[in-house]
Amino acid sequence: MLAKSEIQRQALNLSAQERIELVVDLWDSLAPGEIPVPDWQRSLIRDRLAALEGILPEERSASWEAVRKQVFSDTT
Repeated sequence: MLAKSEIQRQALNLSAQERIELVVDLWDSLAPGEIPVPDWQRSLIRDRLAALEGILPEERSASWEAVRKQVFSDTT
């Protein structure tokens, strides 16, 4: 088995595309329970979900046209 430092050295010699593919493969190899979620992130998710509860489903999303107008409108 290769040491972490040797794996890292070899990985850094890969092309950018190969390194991206390696990162994706490594990430995909993790099971959901293996990914640590800090308490502050759990709290943030709970707060955002609670804020959504009072909003009607049609108010939770917007059409592309409405988003485009908001993003590209000249507010100056």
